Amino acid sequence: MDEIRIGLFGLGHRGLHLLQLIQGIEGYRITAIGDMFPALHEPGLSALDNRDGVAAYADYEDLLADPNVDAVALVVRCKEQGAMAAQALEAGKHVNSEVPAAYTMEDCWRIVVAAERSGLVYLLGEQYRYSGIIEAWRDLVQQG
Repeated sequence: MDEIRIGLFGLGHRGLHLLQLIQGIEGYRITAIGDMFPALHEPGLSALDNRDGVAAYADYEDLLADPNVDAVALVVRCKEQGAMAAQALEAGKHVNSEVPAAYTMEDCWRIVVAAERSGLVYLLGEQYRYSGIIEAWRDLVQQG
């Protein structure tokens, strides 16, 4: 895999910061962005170095169904974020999400089971403190 195609979901302040970090690292291309608030789509698209062909989604399931997305960068702070991470793994996407991984033990176990069954990479990182985590995620995905 020469390039990892990223769908970033969550376009608040932290999401836009992660978008900027990802764009600066070789081997990644943002192919989709999303947020449940469509008003945030244009600021997200405007923050891209190249927005040609980048899809914008209000529905998370639509982003997961996009065949041009290999991995999901999940930047949401809601009680559903653990279920969303597991859902991405179940949909065949690698996942990078922020802390906390989940708000319930059920969602934590769902992530574990989905990662084990799929063989995909799930990475829990705190993007502000550990910007090197993005490079590590790329390396894990490329190593299989």
